[in-house]
Amino acid sequence: MNFLSKLAKGEYSLPMTFWVYGTLYQIIIGIIMIATIYFGVASIDTSGIDYSQDKSKVIEEVFSRMGLGYLIAILLEILILLIYTIIVTIGLWRSASNRDGWFWSSLVKLMIAASLLYYLYGVLVSYNII
Repeated sequence: MNFLSKLAKGEYSLPMTFWVYGTLYQIIIGIIMIATIYFGVASIDTSGIDYSQDKSKVIEEVFSRMGLGYLIAILLEILILLIYTIIVTIGLWRSASNRDGWFWSSLVKLMIAASLLYYLYGVLVSYNII
């Protein structure tokens, strides 16, 4: 927990936080999630699935056939990724605030703000609010 605490407080350098903890670690977590989904799909019989139907129905049918263990693992991995992303984002903002010079710190903060607006827009569109 000391690592996550230091990360959230912005005690690591901005390049280290961005490239190692923000990019590399999330790629590793993503690869683990893809592997879990791959093995979960490989464990089911997909012969009766109609792939010509809507994508969301195909995904729903695949996940409904998947074993409970795989589903729990996928949900836990999503939860871990979500929590870790929040911690990294806070750490990036704070690390940028601790950095000398205005260019990289301003750029990182601008990227964080733009990302939050983009995700908010995506949520609003997906729920037909806008």
